[in-house]
Amino acid sequence: MDEIIIDVNIIPTKATHQSSLRIMRRKSGQMFVGKFAKSAIKEWIEEFKLKIRKHRPAKPWDCPTEVNIEFKFPWNKSTPQKYLLKEEWKTTRPDLDNMEKVVLDSLTDEGFLVDDSIICLKTTSKKHSSTPKILIKLKQIAP
Repeated sequence: MDEIIIDVNIIPTKATHQSSLRIMRRKSGQMFVGKFAKSAIKEWIEEFKLKIRKHRPAKPWDCPTEVNIEFKFPWNKSTPQKYLLKEEWKTTRPDLDNMEKVVLDSLTDEGFLVDDSIICLKTTSKKHSSTPKILIKLKQIAP
């Protein structure tokens, strides 16, 4: 079984993939309800995709896959020195499920997975750490 480990040196985003619905106008003046994504998340996604691209397999996986994602956020500036060398659970926003969606959609877009529906086992965590990053492990669990 193949395994890919991606250690992404990037601060996890606090913005999430959720788009807000807005009333928009076409060039013709006709109004419609459309999704409007924040530019902060768009920029972060582009940087993230650029950093994971070099780990891409020769062809996208299309078999049952296990995914393990660890989000490591920087400590707040007000955090006491005694905590800075530890890793502690992050219990504040952003929500874990929204952060997963950004990463899994990016993995699919960049050709790691045929579709994120092949993920059969998933573990995700978010912590405060002195070394902010995202650690992703992909493992094929069946041929």
